Amino acid sequence: MQRISDDPRPGNATGTTGAPAATRPPRRFAARWRVLAWAGGLLFAAAGLFTLYLRQSLLAPFNADGASNMLQAQAMLHGNLLLKGWWSADVSFYTTELPEYMLVQAVRGLRPDVVHICGALTYTLTVLLGAMLARGRARGREGVVRALLAGGIMLAPAILGGTEIFLENPDHAGTAVPILAVFLLLDRAPERWYVPAAVCVLLAWIQVGDELTLVAATAPIAAIAVFRLAMLAVWRRPLREYRYDAMLLAAAAVSNELANLAQKAIDRLGGFDLRPLPQQLIAPMSQVRAHIHAMLQSILLLFGAYNPGRAHSPLDPIAALHWIGLGLAAAGLAVAVATFVLSRTDRVSQIVAAAALATLVAGVFGTLVQTLANAHEVAILLPFGAVLAGRMLPPLVPARWRTAHPALLTGAVTPVLAAWLGALLAALCYAAIWTPMTPPEQQLVTWLTSHHYTDGLAEYWQGSTTTVASGGRVLVAPITPVTLQVRRWESATGWYDPGQRTANFVIAATDPTVAAGGLSVPAVRAHFGRPAREYVVGMYVVMVYDYNLLTRVSGDAFPGPPGP
Repeated sequence: MQRISDDPRPGNATGTTGAPAATRPPRRFAARWRVLAWAGGLLFAAAGLFTLYLRQSLLAPFNADGASNMLQAQAMLHGNLLLKGWWSADVSFYTTELPEYMLVQAVRGLRPDVVHICGALTYTLTVLLGAMLARGRARGREGVVRALLAGGIMLAPAILGGTEIFLENPDHAGTAVPILAVFLLLDRAPERWYVPAAVCVLLAWIQVGDELTLVAATAPIAAIAVFRLAMLAVWRRPLREYRYDAMLLAAAAVSNELANLAQKAIDRLGGFDLRPLPQQLIAPMSQVRAHIHAMLQSILLLFGAYNPGRAHSPLDPIAALHWIGLGLAAAGLAVAVATFVLSRTDRVSQIVAAAALATLVAGVFGTLVQTLANAHEVAILLPFGAVLAGRMLPPLVPARWRTAHPALLTGAVTPVLAAWLGALLAALCYAAIWTPMTPPEQQLVTWLTSHHYTDGLAEYWQGSTTTVASGGRVLVAPITPVTLQVRRWESATGWYDPGQRTANFVIAATDPTVAAGGLSVPAVRAHFGRPAREYVVGMYVVMVYDYNLLTRVSGDAFPGPPGP
């Protein structure tokens, strides 16, 4: 019998070959340290990005859209999980961003900065998920290049325009987070039956919060499944190879039905009243040309290549940097389309390309993107373009060449990529040093609370913002600007019940023609009568009455979304 100390095999404590175990760490231990190092680096990067995005988010004015979502999240935190008695907009964000608002409000309370924190957190997740999806299953140097390429395209949102779209209120951009997570699941998970099942549930969940999911995820997954099944039939592949795509097709179809059933269940249980989408979703052909122009402007804005400021401003070099990202994204989409039918094009790249194309087509031939002000409707094009650039462009370099000349490739690519990323990071830091905006109603809130006015009425843009800026000490219900009746848009029925509340003041605007508008003093007097007292507070007029104004507010007014 040979003693252990005499064992000559490599790795033995006293063998004749290999390093002693005490001086050579096990591979498992080294791999664990690498994982921890990557996780630590990722957390550090996420914290840094979140801090910079939060600073940039503060440049955008806090407004009623985000404030309304905060009040809905507050109602859910207080037990009204179905938002009974609430009228929502045509997009509820019920399962996408409202849960995030609930978590942040549980820590921060009812404060305007919750909107900025959630916006920064959402965009940080978008950048990280987009970089991970762009990396795909590539390892080593190529995986890093893919991730950095996609991350760079999204790294620094445009200061003017991009801040409001990506870093503030829920407005479709945040829907990219769960959609990218679904695509990442398809990319990394093995082809097992439970993956389509999970995709089905996730798609239904996201669609309840935002029907954009149908265009940006559900339909593309179904279309690519049909395409791949057709190609398998053309290539006469064995039947077992049809199974996974057939399950994905079924998952996409069933998810739509599940989402519809969930919305019907919410309705039957007395949950929030979701406003329907516009009846006409397909634009007349006479409008397509104008929509193409609006889409081109929107794409420039989303990718940061559009500078709405004055000429020769400090933002011009930043816009030039973003032109590079836009070009890379366009090239990635072009390569994805050109290689669409090739067997070597992976499923997820095909799905992302189909999703980008579907969003573009919906923007041009639909009715939702009529002007640059509607760019948020197609905001998901930015992460889609970044992902395609990362997945499609690096593999264009032949694998044989990459293997034969790794040092030359690194020497050519790394400095250029590092310089571009450094410049974009500098642009992001430049946005972080701008002076943050204070809530526009802060002076009004201070005056109301100091004079003990707690229940009133105002136009949509002054309603929820005043309520949130006061921390809930003042409740201002929105009413319509013309008829001065119930505003059934992001509001709750209890706000208008004279049996529960006594509203005794109206907030009007000294000049209702300016942006964000307001009620006009003559209209308020014509409807509610002559006020007992009037006070001018900044750009507003507080009109105080000696009776409950809610007794003269009624009706089923629903004029559609509020104006700018």
